[in-house]
Formats: sequence, C-alpha cells, structure tokens
Amino acid sequence: MRHHEGGLPDRLARAGVTVREAEVLWAVAERLRNREIAGRLHVSVRTVESHIAALLRKLDAPDRAALAETGARLRRSARAGAALPAPLTSLVGRAEETSELLALLGSHRLVTLIGPGGVGKTRLALHVAESAGAESARATALADRFPGGVRIADLAPVEPESVGDTFARALGVVPEPGWPLRDIMREVAAVSGCLLLADNCEHVVAEAAEIVADLLGAGGALRVLATSREPLGIPGEVAYQVRALPLPAPDASERAESIAPYDAVRLFVDRAAAASPGFTLTDAVAPAVAALCRRLDGLPLAIELAASRLRTFGPVELVEHLDRRFELLSAGARTAPPRHRALRSTIDWSYRLLDDGERALFERLGVFPADFDLAAIESVCGGEDLGGEAVITLLPRLVDKSLVSTAGRGTGRYRLLETIRAYAAQRLAGSGGEPATRGRHAAHYLAFAEQAAERLRTSEQRVWLDRMTTEQPNLHAALAHAISTGDVESAWRMIAALQRFWDVTGRRRDAHRWVRQALAVADPPATPAVVAGLTEACLILDSRDARAAFDLARKAASLAAGLDGLTRARAARAVGTSATWIRPELVAPALREALAGFGDEHPWDSALTMQELAITTADLDRALQWGRDSAAFFRRAGDQICAANALYVMAQRAMSAGVADDEVQEWLGESHALAEAAGSEADMAHAVVGFAQLAWLRGDHDRAAGLMTECLPTLRRLGDRRCTGRALHMLGQRAYEKQEPAQAEELLRASVEAIALAGQSFVLVSAIEALAAVYAAQRRPRSAAVLLGTAHSVREAAGTHMRPRRPPDQELRHALVRILGAGPFDSAHTRGERLSPAAALRLVPLDEPPLLTTP
Repeated sequence: MRHHEGGLPDRLARAGVTVREAEVLWAVAERLRNREIAGRLHVSVRTVESHIAALLRKLDAPDRAALAETGARLRRSARAGAALPAPLTSLVGRAEETSELLALLGSHRLVTLIGPGGVGKTRLALHVAESAGAESARATALADRFPGGVRIADLAPVEPESVGDTFARALGVVPEPGWPLRDIMREVAAVSGCLLLADNCEHVVAEAAEIVADLLGAGGALRVLATSREPLGIPGEVAYQVRALPLPAPDASERAESIAPYDAVRLFVDRAAAASPGFTLTDAVAPAVAALCRRLDGLPLAIELAASRLRTFGPVELVEHLDRRFELLSAGARTAPPRHRALRSTIDWSYRLLDDGERALFERLGVFPADFDLAAIESVCGGEDLGGEAVITLLPRLVDKSLVSTAGRGTGRYRLLETIRAYAAQRLAGSGGEPATRGRHAAHYLAFAEQAAERLRTSEQRVWLDRMTTEQPNLHAALAHAISTGDVESAWRMIAALQRFWDVTGRRRDAHRWVRQALAVADPPATPAVVAGLTEACLILDSRDARAAFDLARKAASLAAGLDGLTRARAARAVGTSATWIRPELVAPALREALAGFGDEHPWDSALTMQELAITTADLDRALQWGRDSAAFFRRAGDQICAANALYVMAQRAMSAGVADDEVQEWLGESHALAEAAGSEADMAHAVVGFAQLAWLRGDHDRAAGLMTECLPTLRRLGDRRCTGRALHMLGQRAYEKQEPAQAEELLRASVEAIALAGQSFVLVSAIEALAAVYAAQRRPRSAAVLLGTAHSVREAAGTHMRPRRPPDQELRHALVRILGAGPFDSAHTRGERLSPAAALRLVPLDEPPLLTTP
C-alpha cells in the first residue's frame, strides 16, 4: 500500500481522513472503547464520538464493527506491504506496454514479463505496479481492486531454499519452523487482495512457479506480476514478451526529426543529456545515434551504458569504438542470442574503458548480494591498491558510467543491477581477488551486526531493526562465508549478534537453518564468543525443539566451565530457560546462578534473567516483582520491545492465577502502546491476546472470542504457535458453550496441535481436557478417557508454575467411569498416559459407536 508523507494510506487520504481520525480508526480496530481511546489520545470522549461519526461517513461504513474491520485491514496491508523502490530516472517509452499490462492484470491472475537480461523487465514491472496503485482516474478501478496494496518479492539475491521465505515476507507471513508455511501463505493470499510483484524469477524459476501456483490456487483477489527470462509455466499464465525499444529502420531517413520519436533514440538522448548536459540530437549526430541504437539492438541497459560514455566520446566515436569492440568480442559468443551478445559486449566494452582503479573497485563491488552503503564500500573494497580516498573518488565515476546505481533518493546506498553484478563477480573470481574481498565483506558485516545487537537494547532499536532488515542479504552472505570457510568462531559470533533480530522480526526459519549449518561445520571450541553464540542459538531452537535447545545449553555450560564469569552466567541462563519444558527442577537454580553472575555490571542481561524468573517462579507475588523490576529497567534503557514483553508476562502470570483487575488491564495497555511505538506487530498481537483472556476471566466471553477471532489470522501469519494455540483453545471453549460440538472439536484439536509443538503446559493441559469433554458430549467416552490420561501425564511432567490453576474435572472423570466401568476406564486412561499429545490426537477419536446416553 502506498503512503503519503503524513503516514496515511491512500484510501484514507482519498476519503479526506485526517491524521487524528486515522489514530481513532486504529484504536477502533483494536476494539477499544471510546473512553479507552480518549485516554490514549488525551482527548474527550465527545471528541472521540465526533471522529467516529466522521469516519463512518467518510469510509461508508454501516456500523462500528465494519469500521473496525476496515481499520484492521488497512493496518495489515500497511505493515505487510514492501515499499516499491523509487526509480531515479524517468521511464522512456513503454506507454503501450503499460496499458496492455494493466488491462491484462484486470482479466488474468498471473502475468509474467519475459525477455533477455537488460531489456527492462523490472523497470517496466515497477512502473506497471506503481500505476496499478496510482491515484488517478485511469487507475482507480485497479487501485480499488488491490485493497492490500502492492507487495514485492525480489528474488535476485535469493537461493532456491529461501524462495518460500521471500514470498512469505512479501505477504507479511512470518516463516516459523515446524509449521506448514505453504498453508499459512495460502490463507493470507486468499484474503490479501494485493498485487504481488515477483521480480527476477529466472534463477529459481521452478521454486517460484510452485509457490505462485499455490498462492493463486487459494482463490481470492490476489494477482501476480512476475519478471523472468522464461515463463513460469503455470496454467493460466499470460507470458508477455518485453521487446527491445523501437528502432529506426536501417533504410529510413536519419535526420534528427525523423529518428527522434523512436523510443530507443529517446532513451539515448535522455541519458546522454544527463551524462553530458547540453547534448542535443542534431542532424549531424543523428546517423551515429541511430546506428548506435541499432547496434545495441534497442536494449535499454546497453543503451544507457553507452550513453554514459558520452562525457568521454562523441556519438560518432562511440559507434567506432563499439563496432571495433564487438568485432573483438563476438568471436567466442556466436552461439549466444544476438541480444545477449549485445549486452555482454556492451558491458565488456564499458569495463575495458575503465582505468585500473575503476576496474578494481567495480570487480570488488560484485561481492555485495544486494545494495550497500559508502562505509561498506570503503571497508570491503579498500586495500593496499585502493585507499579510502581513492574509493570516494572512484565511486562517482562508476556511477557516472552507469555501472553503479544509487538505490533510492537520499538513502546514501548503492547497488549494481543484477546483470552487471553477475558480470563484476565473474571478473573478480577470474582476477584471483575474490577470497580477500569476501573476507573483508564478512569482517565488515560481522562488526556491523555486533554493533547493531548492542543498539537493539536501546531506544534506537527501531532504527537499528530497520538497518538490519536493509542489510539482511549482506549479513547472511557474511555468515555463509564464515561457515563455508570453516571459521567457526566468526559463525557463532554472527549467530549471537543476529539472534534478537531474527526473533523480533520473525526470521526463525532462517535462524534454524543457520544454526544447523554452523553445528555441522565442526565441534565448537571453548571460547566466550562461541558460548555466546550457542546460548543465543538455544533461544532460537526453543520455539521448535525444546530438547535440542536444552542439549545445546548444556553443551554451552560445559564449554563455559573454565571461562570467565560473564560467559558462565550466559550459559547458566540458557540452561534455565531451555530446561523449562525438559527439566523444570533445574530452572530456578540455573537462573539464580545466572543472575548472580551478571550482577550490577551487566544490567540488561540481569533484567532479561529477571523476565525469565517472572515466567518460571511459582510464587505469584515474587514472580510479579521480578516482572516489575525487569520492566522498569527496560523502560529506563529504552528497550520498548523487552519492556512490552515483560508487562505481557506479568499480565499472563496474574491471569493464570485468576487475577483480572484493572492493574492487569493497565499492564496490557502499556504493553500494546510500547509494542506499537517499537513497530513490533508480534507484541501488539500478544497484547490483544491478553485483552481477550482478560475479557474471558471477567465473564465477557463474546468479547473475548471476538478479539481472538480478530487476531487469529495475524498470529498464524506471524508463526506464533503458542498464542495461536491459546486463541484456538478459547474459541473452542466458546463453541462448546454454544453447543457446537463439531466446531469445538475442530478448534480444540488445532489448539492442541499448535501448543504441543510450542510447549505451553498449562494451556496444553486445559485444551486436552476441554477436548475430552467434547468427546464425552459426543458420546465417545473411551476417546475422552484416553485424552484425560494424556492430560494427566502432561500435567504431572510440568513444573508447578506451568500447571493449570484449576484441578482436573472430577465430575467428567466420574461420569466416564460410570459409563465405561472402572476397568475399561482405567485401561483407556493408562493408554493415554503413555501417549504424547500429538500421538493422542492421531489415535482419537477411537473407533467406538456413539452411546445412546450422555455422561
């Protein structure tokens, strides 16, 4: 979704919604009452009522519920959509193609722009995507057809195994290990109503095609605009051939007025005037310009590269040089398509016109998988032959020659077009300079990652999260280099530095893959850096595999035994955190050991340990005090995300003990506000889950179910299994209350599946016991008895603080004994005790005919 400078989505701006009214709309979307909105915005209730009346009128919403849904949909679209890159040069020509593509998108769900490298597929696709969301009378119908905005999945720097994750992030889906990513993506695609631009598919065409087919198969209003050098090969695909720009015919007049209308000539003149101000198309140079455009087959990239040389050569000289260069270079490429030869030859020619310094810098820029900033260029590309001052001097010359592009207005970042980057990387490999340059690249981004990890603990965390997101391809390239070269210590240092970024931004699938690769390199040595990486890896693994996390924590503790106190404290905290689901008796001693080791010298680590104690301490008053202490520190440090989480933990602990007072409401409200300020969608969703639980405890089950229904798609999209399980549990209970047993069974089974993966004993036990009650109501007593046995085992294995507050339902147990008899009940119950929750779900419902009487 495009935004105005004031931060309003286009639809709101077109409707005349003010910034203050938008703030009210977001609050309505959170299901806040008017008094709560007034308190948040520091206005009167009457003012809130006035704004809501205006919003109902401006957005044509029939009631408050519809208004809330509109607000929620706009917020989802705004957060999930990736901004389109801002073009720095005008698009010359392509008016007919743009109109045709807009029409095709109106009637087809997949349109793929195909053509050779350098023909302008990406530039045209971006222009079409921008036009599809433009605020013009011509494009209004298309803009309304894509309420989810325009999303972009840039596949250029992506390896085949990461294609799914790239599409997921474009749709706002957070990939989570162990969950079926395809299923969640299909759910989101079915309701997103967006235009998805899948750019640069050619090197991963099989993977991209499979995912696009999956997304389109989900139905809904999703449209896909793809670019590739070959079609995706999906049924229903429209393959649109992007042709070179129109050229003057060889036998046509070559006067300036005759060739000026041709798009290839127009592009050359436009870029030539930028390279050499004052250049104009005259009759004297027109034949050379026409010959040049024809010689370059009308390929936009080749024409732009040639035009950039006009500062050095005149048009006639350009043709002469280009003709000679083509003769020299074409011999080895006669089997390549003519346009590919033209492009390759043009880049070759541009490269050979560089001096030694320019060539060295250009080649080294090929190590960057995506865009980069000046500091990275100086650090990575400098050396004995290129000092910092030389780099600053040479870079503008490469920009002038169109070999390097700026990556957006005012960003201070640079990039190489993918075709040019591949050429530069190939040249670097051939020169023998690749190992040293990649080593400097890895060292630079490791230092950046470690600096960023520190800044994520401060009030600057949102800025640094954005910076790390921007640098993600470079960070992962640096980590891949460490692993591929066997640099174990650097690999674990990078994992330690990236852990929080991965966690906060939902890149846990990436994290799992990197941890597995690092573990496969070699046994980690006993150094502080390695132990730090292992302890952070425990946090990554814990969300999927508690046993693996615990084993890794014990390995870290073993390696830390002979090291410094800070390292031992970190290992102890990892043991305490990961033992929660495996060895609960080890939790408190390990966390207290960690807290003592951190002391006053490492307050952030101490506060994080206190937060773990708030989760795991059985005594509620003491647990809440740990939470207050940790939240207070994180507030002072400016760490809004950790502060929001600490407040949410406090609310959870209180509500699990049956406390539902106004202080819990205040904790959740502050948690939501802090999460919103930090831009953490996950923590905002957690707060909404908390509000739903609070409403349930207070007896407002309809409001509770409404809040959970509202946030469930977000939780699934974010890959949050624990809170997804909580939401499904509550919705299943509500369905059971409403005497909808089939719906209750479906929801509760899904709840158990989600929580069993994530490890949340008190919710898991409650969900299994609730499902047992449903089977009893369906007159399937043996299935119910098996589930009670499984619930009993989970309850007994959990630590005291992880058990449900309510005891098992003895009335249900007695009813089942009466129906089945003591022996059959005990047999079924014992059978369930031996089953894991997942195994129990596979077994039940048992093949038993429903009884004629209910328990």
